[in-house]
Amino acid sequence: MAGIRLYSGFIFSYLTVQLSNYPTCFSIFMKGAGGVQFWFDILSLMFNTLMYTFITPFFWLVIFIVFMQYRRSVNMEKKLFGQAINNVAQQTLYSIFFGIIGGIFGSFFLLILGISLDKIGIIYLWPVAILLFMINPRYLCFAYAGGILAVSSLLLQALQPFYPGLVELPAVGGIIGGLMEIHLPGLLALVGILHLTEALLILLSGHRGASPIYLKAPSGKIVGGFSMQRFWPLPLMGLWALIVAETSEMFVGGVSMPDWWPLLGTVMSVGGGERVIYLMVPLVAGLGYGDLALSSKPEKKRVKTAYHLALYSLILSATTIASIYYPPLIIAAALIAPLGHEFLIKIGNTAEFAAPPLFQTGEDGPQVMALIPGSAAYRSGLQSGDRLLEINGYKLRTEMEFRQILAMQHGRVTLTLSRDNRTLTVPIELNERHAEAGIGIIFSPGPGAAVYVEMKTSSLWNKLRRRFTRK
Repeated sequence: MAGIRLYSGFIFSYLTVQLSNYPTCFSIFMKGAGGVQFWFDILSLMFNTLMYTFITPFFWLVIFIVFMQYRRSVNMEKKLFGQAINNVAQQTLYSIFFGIIGGIFGSFFLLILGISLDKIGIIYLWPVAILLFMINPRYLCFAYAGGILAVSSLLLQALQPFYPGLVELPAVGGIIGGLMEIHLPGLLALVGILHLTEALLILLSGHRGASPIYLKAPSGKIVGGFSMQRFWPLPLMGLWALIVAETSEMFVGGVSMPDWWPLLGTVMSVGGGERVIYLMVPLVAGLGYGDLALSSKPEKKRVKTAYHLALYSLILSATTIASIYYPPLIIAAALIAPLGHEFLIKIGNTAEFAAPPLFQTGEDGPQVMALIPGSAAYRSGLQSGDRLLEINGYKLRTEMEFRQILAMQHGRVTLTLSRDNRTLTVPIELNERHAEAGIGIIFSPGPGAAVYVEMKTSSLWNKLRRRFTRK
């Protein structure tokens, strides 16, 4: 596994800060309700708020970023194979569709748990995530940033009885105080929900648009595989808590929530004549997923990845919820967030490179790794994994032999191939262009592959240092 990357960038518009003037804020009162009408009201409220997300410029900004990421992947395909395998616009539309599904899914759990975004340290989360990104791009993930914040908050809370003046220190006292006030169950539950949402999206669409690549493995051998790069713009509905007077008419309407809600509790102290209301506000997030399929096909790899990520998310979320009733468990949750995520990546990488590559050359004929959509080979029904044995009766051993023989053929050719231990014959109609440029087959790499991808990690900090110190 190349790494599961979570780009959880919450982008708030300036209107979100001015909650009292924001027409998309809906109040949710903690009074006690239930039944069918309750769920109907909640879904209606979520749908109305979701509609406002689509008209915010930040949602379209994230879509533009997604578009540029797919454009970058397609450019890599052109460099490796001379032409594009995927369509940028089509991949972007797929991502928008599945992103909306993921946004509704994630928002539902944010609402049920009652996570108030103003109490989970968002203002600290992003700077930590950016700092980690500068160290290593794959650390741009709330699992790492959230875990670091949670551990830091717990350590400061443990030190405060011995150093009560921490919050009064010049310059850093306010930061220390803010860290200690973070609602850690809400922060870590957010990490769990976002990863659970990502697991769903990987299961639904993680295999779509997988790009064939030639990769130089750690052993030095060049193998074939697929790069699975997916990005999703997520319209989310989040909660924002406010304390208002009991008689306040600032917000009218809303939904009465059950007595058990919010499941994660609240850190807000309510005085006499006051009440807590929660506003549902539209947010925008972006999720990104990067993985490699070398020893298995993308369709199978995304199921395995989604299963492991969902299991991690459920363990983290369950531990966080349990910490409400047994507070010491929050320490375990704070450690599970970064360490569990790192464990996922390590076992994924180990398993992927330890197993035999699925696409590699052999002496019994060139192997089909991928097909150019719309090409003659694609229309003829060839599949990834087929091994070509003969062309018009000529036995094949290498890709070069196939291309040389193909260049001398005209009209219809017959391919004999091996698929799932069966021998099949496939007719293909050729024209002059096919004889010159091939029929749309991307073969597994041979030992002399001149163009390939090599996995290297370079931090943003090192890139900037090299740029400014280069002679």
